[in-house]
Amino acid sequence: MGADRLAPRPPSLPGDAGFWTFIAADATLFALLFFQFSLDRSSHVAVFGAGQRALLVPLGAVNTLVLVTSSFLLASGIRTAHRRDVRRATWLIAGTVLLGVVFAVVKITEYWIELASGHTLSTSSFFMYYFVITGIHLLHLIVGVIALVIIGVRVRRGSGARQDRLLLECGASYWHLIDLLWMFIFPLLYLAR
Repeated sequence: MGADRLAPRPPSLPGDAGFWTFIAADATLFALLFFQFSLDRSSHVAVFGAGQRALLVPLGAVNTLVLVTSSFLLASGIRTAHRRDVRRATWLIAGTVLLGVVFAVVKITEYWIELASGHTLSTSSFFMYYFVITGIHLLHLIVGVIALVIIGVRVRRGSGARQDRLLLECGASYWHLIDLLWMFIFPLLYLAR
């Protein structure tokens, strides 16, 4: 019986199993959108090509760099929080939040430029997908920023309670999903021909 207590725990996913079900369902929604986008693109090559040429690839690339950096900061913040370095963890989470805001500002600026150029949801099927896919992603990002602000406040309090650790891991998993989704959105919408 004593040997059973000393056996190593099997590796597990961070966070909560129910939350991972939500993440899987959310990723499936995006996968279906990506699949339908690809089907429609193969049927309307010229329309999708014209739409892609109208996008501002440098802004999409900046947002890619911003999200990758934010995920690195958050991963560092998680490790730091687990080591109970509350001050540093709080700053790393705050940096992630700041980069999330930067992403949102760049994306809204891009929307404004596209709308000013006459590109709307009804311009073409490409722009319908562009605004829907990136809009849903932006909504996810805004929810993620709000969640990280709440998590940052709880980390700063430094209770170290199991519930706070669980919230931190779920919030980080959600943020990394946002980053991962963008890693598909950017090449699919901006680069793939």
